[in-house]
Amino acid sequence: MRMELLAPAGNKLALHAAVQSGADAVYLGGPIFGARHSAENFTIDEMKRWVDYCHLYGVDVHVAVNTLIKERELSRLQDYVKELNNICVDALIVQDLGAAEVIKNTVPDMVLHGSTQMTVTSLEGVKYLENNGFSRVVLARELNEKEIEHICKGAKAEIEVFVHGAICMCYSGQCLMSSVLGGRSGNRGRCAQPCRLPYELTEKGETIEKGYALSPKDMALIDELDKLRKIGVSSLKIEGRLKRAEYVSAVVGIYRKYLDMGGKVSKSDMTELKDAFSRTGFTSGYFTGNLGKNMMSHDTPGNSSENKFTDEAKKRAAENANIRKIPVNIIASLKKDSPLEVTIYDNEGHYGYGIGEEIPQTAINKPLDEKLLASKLLKLGSTPFECDEYEVFCESGIIIPVKEINAVRRIAAENLINERQRREVGHITEYRIKTEVRKKPKNIILTAEVSNVEQLKCAVENGIEIIYAPKDIIKAADFPLKNVVTKAVEIFREEKIETDGVLVSSPAAAYKYKNKKLYGDFRLNIFNSQTADTFKDFEKITLSPELNLHEIKELCNNTNCDIEVIGYGRILLMIMKNCPVKAMGKCQNGKNLYKLRDRKNEEFPLMCGDNCMMKLLNSKPVYMADKISDLVNLKINSIRLIFTVEKFLQCDKIIKVYKNALENNIQGDELENNTFTRGHFYRGVL
Repeated sequence: MRMELLAPAGNKLALHAAVQSGADAVYLGGPIFGARHSAENFTIDEMKRWVDYCHLYGVDVHVAVNTLIKERELSRLQDYVKELNNICVDALIVQDLGAAEVIKNTVPDMVLHGSTQMTVTSLEGVKYLENNGFSRVVLARELNEKEIEHICKGAKAEIEVFVHGAICMCYSGQCLMSSVLGGRSGNRGRCAQPCRLPYELTEKGETIEKGYALSPKDMALIDELDKLRKIGVSSLKIEGRLKRAEYVSAVVGIYRKYLDMGGKVSKSDMTELKDAFSRTGFTSGYFTGNLGKNMMSHDTPGNSSENKFTDEAKKRAAENANIRKIPVNIIASLKKDSPLEVTIYDNEGHYGYGIGEEIPQTAINKPLDEKLLASKLLKLGSTPFECDEYEVFCESGIIIPVKEINAVRRIAAENLINERQRREVGHITEYRIKTEVRKKPKNIILTAEVSNVEQLKCAVENGIEIIYAPKDIIKAADFPLKNVVTKAVEIFREEKIETDGVLVSSPAAAYKYKNKKLYGDFRLNIFNSQTADTFKDFEKITLSPELNLHEIKELCNNTNCDIEVIGYGRILLMIMKNCPVKAMGKCQNGKNLYKLRDRKNEEFPLMCGDNCMMKLLNSKPVYMADKISDLVNLKINSIRLIFTVEKFLQCDKIIKVYKNALENNIQGDELENNTFTRGHFYRGVL
């Protein structure tokens, strides 16, 4: 099976380098809705030109429309995808399920790829997306060889995996660190990379380790290409839309070389990859299961290479490089009473035909012959073509000017270029995005999410109407339970769930537990009413904590879904498969001993999660009891209190303050300054 080599194109030079270095497809961003806001990106007019350029070489163009979309942006998204449809891009890479609904209903012929921002880690996740119109899924980087193989064997959709470049410490699509700390959302393409800053690992306030605790090395799976082919991967993705053209040229060129010829990677080629960009070397950790310190770049968060590039890589990255040639055949005929006719055709069924304007004359001195005519027609140097075979017929004793031969050859070549670039424009349908739904008002209830038995008992005793608790906590409770919904693990893993209701954090869990009463967690990244309506059959859905009050109100006005917001709690900033504590040689064995301290002396608790997943919590909880009227005015249905590190008495106090505020329509007690945050309720993200 031929695997697609998919290259990054953050600007026109990088795109040109990717094509000339042998990419089968490129992915890029337009002026809006791309997850690399700081890349140079492309205007629609620029994109049209470069789409034609790529199609000439048989290279597909995938456009990243992979940010979360706000309510007020839905109509703009609709206009944008119409423009992309009209310039014949080959696929859209999408994170937001609501955006996918808009795309499917507006440009129904458009191919949809599920972004790695969707955090798909299982076959169930792929099945969910297949059922929702996706033909390809980009898997999370955290999967190992066996997990990817299992997905490939059971999937109908094409499977794409990252094979080279930067990796995030957190599962993509699940990181709120940049958003919560600085208002720059990774889900909106503006990540400030706080993970690349230094941190201290603390225990009871004392520093026990320090370094770049959240900074992984770059990935390189160049040695794993045969395995990736055997397990059924369809596309190999190289990260790097913020990288320079020479980097793209070097990395794409080497991966192209070994995809075509196979074999073990030479020492010089591996050196070229490291010289292009690396953080103290490379890792294959997730794919091979070699987690821990070896995956990390604790000493430096940035490029440790010298950015040295070979002459060949530089040549392919040059602005006017014309190295990648398309093999063609030429047929030509010149007869006494007819003008020159030339046909140039490729191996994919495209033809370019040219016919001259001049009738040949009888030669006085040196007539044309087939060899001389062929030599003129084979001069394709300025075109993207090179001739493999030719068939030329020329009657004897005649001649035409050389400029006529060149002109006909040029016409045939230009017509072949046009044929190779030609694509059929997809249909556009008139899809009306609904607004101002008449939603019936309901009394707002309190829900609670708990992390241990002590918190669960407190929530039960305080009569919380819906309690979300992990399966193991429910099982460990030795007291009567009411109104308990099992919280499925954040990163999907099949569990035996005995409660009627399940709080799901992923499309995979929604697919797996579809026969139960489903509650949507904020990890579903619900940012707009279209996404909310995707989960309209759920009992309740929790909105993204990245929305502000105005954006929540806009969303609530346009959906009948039962809406919940997070009114209290430490927001989960990161979910990490490679435990940073273990990578620093420690282990807290589920006891929540350690914190990370940043440059501002803020401390972020580290909680052990399912299967040694590590969770990084915000340093302060969201608190809104003293602003309860601002939440009541949103037309929401419930307010969730999230308990993580709180003790019984703390939970009891928080619940009572919120209950009193809701029941008596009064503002709750204020907390001491600098001990809480308002989250994004009053600021939101760009």
